[in-house]
Amino acid sequence: MLKIRNIHISRHKSILSGINLDLKPGQILGLVGPSGAGKSTLLKIIAGLLDADLGAVKLGKEQIAGPKNLLIPGHPEIQLVNQDFELDLFHTVRENIVLKANYLPKIECNELVDELLELFELAQLTEQVAKTLSGGEQQRLALARALAMEPKVILLDEPFAHVDAHLKSRISNYLMALKKIRKTIFILVTHDGQEVLNLADKIAFFSEGKIQRIDFPEAFYFAPKDAYEGLFFGDLNQIKRHKKQILFRPTEFSSDLSHEGEEIEVKFIRKSFCGPYYQNFFKVGKKETIVLYHKEPLDYVQKIKITKRIS
Repeated sequence: MLKIRNIHISRHKSILSGINLDLKPGQILGLVGPSGAGKSTLLKIIAGLLDADLGAVKLGKEQIAGPKNLLIPGHPEIQLVNQDFELDLFHTVRENIVLKANYLPKIECNELVDELLELFELAQLTEQVAKTLSGGEQQRLALARALAMEPKVILLDEPFAHVDAHLKSRISNYLMALKKIRKTIFILVTHDGQEVLNLADKIAFFSEGKIQRIDFPEAFYFAPKDAYEGLFFGDLNQIKRHKKQILFRPTEFSSDLSHEGEEIEVKFIRKSFCGPYYQNFFKVGKKETIVLYHKEPLDYVQKIKITKRIS
């Protein structure tokens, strides 16, 4: 169990205020919010790389010490991967991973290193010195190094920032396997909530140094607290009816008017092909515009019913 209790930190102004979290083994938490909200600072405190002004972080029964109390900051069972990467720049790609996996017997170490090189598409770069890698390659190497240590907790700060879509899918599947087999705890920080909808068991929405809400991914997507929060998780329609704002996702509608729900008149503007679906843009009233997702163009639709998944 990872417990974060009443974390506060200030630098001329409050950065984090009253942060409390509980994570069980094998749980993935998505930490979502705008840039500059304090998310990265929280990860450094959890990893023992930064001292909080108040509060504590515990892994099991052990309290995680900050740099004030350690000659070498950090904890071996908590690994942070952020945009600094912290690679051994004058070692090769393979040596960088071996250095983190050398607690294993030689055969098992080499097997794990080979597995990670393949997973992160670094196998063709094994003898290349780390300082010569691109930013994206360095990020993948940093991720591989963290996983090589097989820690109890892995903290990932914008882990998919420089990763292609197909590689993101492979890495996501690997993280899910670690969650299931090794019961690894993950905290994934991102300003794009869509990145963690399919990974996180729960999501914490972070703003102005505070956790504003903790809930399931489905609840954040289909029942956002407000438009500001909701837009972090994808396209969101906003219309006013009877002086009340209605928020709904592009899939929360029906052209079958026998369904229950708010009925609105729409005027087709244009369509945009997105592979498995079309984005269909409509005018509502004089000023409002909405987008509806469907497997085909909806240029024939003049009225819809809003069908909320979660009320």
